Amino acid sequence: MADVRRFRLGFDIGGTFTDFVLVDEQTGTVHLNKVLTTPRDPARAVIEGLSALLDRVKVRGEDLGIAIHATTLITNALIERKGAKTALVTTEGFRDVLEMGTEVRYDIYLFLERPEPLVPRRWRFEARERLDKGGEVVIPLDEQGLRKVAARMRAEGIETVGIVFLHSFRNPTHERTARAILARELNGAPISISSEVAPEIREYERMSTTAANAYVQPITRSYIEDLERRLVEVGYRRRTFFMLSSGGITTGETAQAFPIRLVESGPAAGALAVAYFCRFMGLGSVVSFDMGGTTAKIGLVKDYQPTKAHMMEVGRVKRFKKGSGLPIKVPVIELIEIGAGGGSIAYVDSLGLLKVGPQSAGAEPGPACYGRGGTEPTVTDANVVLGYLDPGYFLGGAMRLDAAAARRAIETHLAGRLGLSVIDAARGIFEVVNQNMLSAMKVYIAERGEDPRKFYLVAFGGAGPAHAYELARALRMKGVVVPPNAGATSAMGLVTTASSFDFARSFVTRLDRVAWSELNEVFGAMVAEGRARLAEAGADPDGAGVRVARSMDLRHKGQGYEITVEIPDDVYRRGSTEELTRLFYERYEEKYGHAHTNLAVELITCRVSVTGPPPDVPLQEMSGAPRDPAAARKGARPVYFVEAGGFVDTAVFDRYRLAPGAEFGGPAVIEERECTIIAGPQSRIRLDAHGNLFLDLPR
Repeated sequence: MADVRRFRLGFDIGGTFTDFVLVDEQTGTVHLNKVLTTPRDPARAVIEGLSALLDRVKVRGEDLGIAIHATTLITNALIERKGAKTALVTTEGFRDVLEMGTEVRYDIYLFLERPEPLVPRRWRFEARERLDKGGEVVIPLDEQGLRKVAARMRAEGIETVGIVFLHSFRNPTHERTARAILARELNGAPISISSEVAPEIREYERMSTTAANAYVQPITRSYIEDLERRLVEVGYRRRTFFMLSSGGITTGETAQAFPIRLVESGPAAGALAVAYFCRFMGLGSVVSFDMGGTTAKIGLVKDYQPTKAHMMEVGRVKRFKKGSGLPIKVPVIELIEIGAGGGSIAYVDSLGLLKVGPQSAGAEPGPACYGRGGTEPTVTDANVVLGYLDPGYFLGGAMRLDAAAARRAIETHLAGRLGLSVIDAARGIFEVVNQNMLSAMKVYIAERGEDPRKFYLVAFGGAGPAHAYELARALRMKGVVVPPNAGATSAMGLVTTASSFDFARSFVTRLDRVAWSELNEVFGAMVAEGRARLAEAGADPDGAGVRVARSMDLRHKGQGYEITVEIPDDVYRRGSTEELTRLFYERYEEKYGHAHTNLAVELITCRVSVTGPPPDVPLQEMSGAPRDPAAARKGARPVYFVEAGGFVDTAVFDRYRLAPGAEFGGPAVIEERECTIIAGPQSRIRLDAHGNLFLDLPR
């Protein structure tokens, strides 16, 4: 029987599949499982998939040392508008900020479509109170008026409340008092206050984030409580931890209080896993490509770290248009996400054109080939018809695909209407979804001033390795890398990441007029909070491996936006605002080519990241398998390749039987249980010592 506290568990609920990774901390052995998500009751798939994995590996629930979870629950609730009845309380005169937004418009046309606010106007209430920009009280909070507001909320059946007062990031007293009053009046309903959810400048973004946090708080609380109760039933009685959008992990209590910080937890875990694998491959900078059943996520890893941002958008009306979604002001690993996955539905639009996504068949009913009631053609159905997927080896043979149903769906909904053969219609689905992803990838890479030809594309997710070759070839990249266990890479990121927490406090002042003692107080409070969170997550807050990183959002006085400048530890210890000013000018000139050194520098926001030591999860080196790739050959089948203009009789290899040092030319199909890798005719395939599969492309 396994030793107690020897295993690390990561599980990630996606739109179509729920993935599990179980790592033996002593040997580094990795065990996987993948099951269909159960959207109506997500915890059911977790318990069923976990129970099956534990039974197969002969491990008890009580043998798990830690369980870390990522979920799409919050994202789906925001996009599908399935949150709770939410009220918003604002400073008198400001309840329409949520609807007005900012003066920035994502398009120039008159009939501009904007996302609907999460809180309708009739549930947005005003409180008489006012603080000035320094946090000093101008008008005291009208507590009796707030009680009358609470009575109206009770009459409306309000389930959760967000509170956003002007300048509360400088003085949270009014928000805290209002929360205490409403909690009593509303019988303990969950209440989010902006000074805790997003204590930063810019009223609209802070209000949108707080409203979103309140909107999903009741369903998140119910889900986490249910999940933890059911995990106890399979023997796991320790705390469950949750992946943050910023790439750290947190406790269930914090996740319930601030669920909006989990909005991109699954994609963040995938980017972290890529950084983990890159350290073993010696590739400091790559493009990550995660394509699952519902969406595709593209990100950039530089110097072994995913790039980060301080804000994101959800529920965009126009998928590539920045400003067309709901702004969420939380730390997040920077990714672009589009509705392109294995379950993305193909259809003919009103102009008679073939379109793919963003609507997805999901897990229920799923693609037509799943045989679960789906009838519309999807990307997975096309991949079956084109020979990319073996119907008898999907999920290692645990789930058989219905190739005839895939052909019928394409024939009925597409081929007949377009006057095409089933094969040509399937090829059209494949090429259109690839073009959707290429468009996003080009924009994302170009906006960061990078050249795709410098990078490998690290592909993972259930569908990513089947599409990556064509994307990398179109962008003339170095090639594709598919890490071990690529079908469950996001779950791998959960068990290999360190506990980490990010904090921000807006503190608007001129840098040459602020006392260092004031800055030290702001930073010190955030560091103390970070160390407390590390202790909650089971890490030693004062251990040698704890890292504290500080930065500031700075701008020339009079500018509308700022850049983030990291503060080196030695500069912070010296407490020199003059050095910080010089750092800003240098960073600004590096970014824009010129800095206005005659202008004063204005501080907007102080930021802190507190990170514990990473877990010691070794990536095993492979050994013992034969070096001749022929020994791993399973057979051959016709596979469609765009560059060949048709089907090519293609060798099929078992990835688990390929050995380090194996090298051979494409075309080839390499199969593993959770995904299939398609290597086109121009690729040169090789396997490194850790099992990373390279598809090198000609330069």
